Amino acid sequence: MIGKARESKRRSAAVTPVALLAALALARGALAGETRCWIDKGALVAPVAFGDIAGDFLIDLSAPASALHVTRAQEDGLDGEAATRDLSIAGRRLAGVTLAIVDLDVRTAKFDTTINGVIGADLLRRFVVEIDPSPCRLRLLRRRPARWAGSVRLAIREADGRPLAPASVTDGLKVRSGLFALGTADWATRVNGRLSRPQTTDAPAPVRLRALEIAGRLFEQVPAATQPQAIGEARGAIGMAVWSRWRLRLDMREGWLELAPADGK
Repeated sequence: MIGKARESKRRSAAVTPVALLAALALARGALAGETRCWIDKGALVAPVAFGDIAGDFLIDLSAPASALHVTRAQEDGLDGEAATRDLSIAGRRLAGVTLAIVDLDVRTAKFDTTINGVIGADLLRRFVVEIDPSPCRLRLLRRRPARWAGSVRLAIREADGRPLAPASVTDGLKVRSGLFALGTADWATRVNGRLSRPQTTDAPAPVRLRALEIAGRLFEQVPAATQPQAIGEARGAIGMAVWSRWRLRLDMREGWLELAPADGK
């Protein structure tokens, strides 16, 4: 009963005020192709409208496919494995978008507010994606802008439906170099397999990498976690603890990632 009451409270708090705020944010960004965003529990979050469902969605460049949380879908009477609606994000309207309906409890349980779903690389690749961490803004551009002063541009590779960037990580004993996904919905950098320091066998233990290097810049004592060895080219996913130190611009169709230091970082 307590769990149901808590869920009901969270649901009622999210449906009206959050939906209203999301609609207002979407309207404000309609002309500029941008919206406000924020980092919540280490994840990049922004307002999105999927049909009548308006509220907070994770923005995750490491997710190959966008998805709608099954709990939120059921609240709107959506059954089945997928739903098709018009989707609006950062002032951009995408007609007839089909989102898989999946259980996202593992990813969303830590949030204090309702997370309605995930916007992944499949939808974001239609645009030049720009993320400015402070103040947080998500921009979806249709044309390539002029380069930022002092920026570094990296060639990326798209594999398994998501962009991968070259980087190196070390736990102090072993260096791993290769391609990493852009984990914009997690604070920690995730590394495949085991690190040199002891790990528990029942669950990944939070640790810190001795160093991480990307685009010629070194980051030390980076929050990290291990994950099972994945099939594919990615050796892990670099988290928001690193990306929040950059202004980020990504063009998946042209195959490049542009990074410029955020002010004062």
